[in-house]
Amino acid sequence: MTTRERCESAIRYRKNGANCAQSLLAAFADVMGITEAQAMAMGAGLGGGVRSGNICGAVNAPVMILGCACPEMAGSKAKAAEITKEFQRRFTERFRHLNCRELLAEKELQPTDTALELAAGDHCGLLIVSAAEILCGMIGEK
Repeated sequence: MTTRERCESAIRYRKNGANCAQSLLAAFADVMGITEAQAMAMGAGLGGGVRSGNICGAVNAPVMILGCACPEMAGSKAKAAEITKEFQRRFTERFRHLNCRELLAEKELQPTDTALELAAGDHCGLLIVSAAEILCGMIGEK
């Protein structure tokens, strides 16, 4: 699947009522080797910063996806930390924060043109599409 297709898939889930984590987990379910239904169930409690305003679902879901896409994470805490921190670095480069509470309050987001187009004014949609773009870059999808 192309990056554009992944982004379109993720935003489609969002527009159908999924939270940030569910949108990403479902869009990348094939990468994780799970069904859409399993992805939606896994992400149900992760939205809204695990329902507490903390780590955004557009951050915690990609870490799970990377765990499946990068098998070297399973055997090495150091490798898992490295890959997780790299995703976080790329995300905060654009959005400055990782916590849902701060991301929702942030007025100066720096999404790509694709994110602006697909999210169509949806604040969380911008984060979802951007996270999908970062993920695709990290797992080698073009």
